[in-house]
Amino acid sequence: MSRALKESLKGLKTWVMASPSRVAKLARGEGAPGTRAAPAQAGNNDKKIGVRLDNADTIIKDGKKFKRYKFQVNRGADNPTLKTLADKNSHEVWSHADMPVDGGDPQEVVDNLFDDLEKNLKK
Repeated sequence: MSRALKESLKGLKTWVMASPSRVAKLARGEGAPGTRAAPAQAGNNDKKIGVRLDNADTIIKDGKKFKRYKFQVNRGADNPTLKTLADKNSHEVWSHADMPVDGGDPQEVVDNLFDDLEKNLKK
């Protein structure tokens, strides 16, 4: 299970990092809580990548603004392990991370977000 989640998280990161506009949008912390941050719900993204990053709340920690993101599995994923997990509960949060929204280098901020998501991944 953990391997399938890690591989799908890497696939999601690849999808995001492939486009500077996707990176910039994520780094700005755009999106209302409960909406999808990535990947776009178009084509075969849900099936192929098998996971999604959802927007959560914007929070303040030590006077700094952070955007929380939740990592979840998609129903209909091609990967049988992911599909089984989603069939049990597609709303389960397998990881989360708080990303600073302070205007830092978008590439670095998003890269750190994905590192934190991997560190916080449920076993």
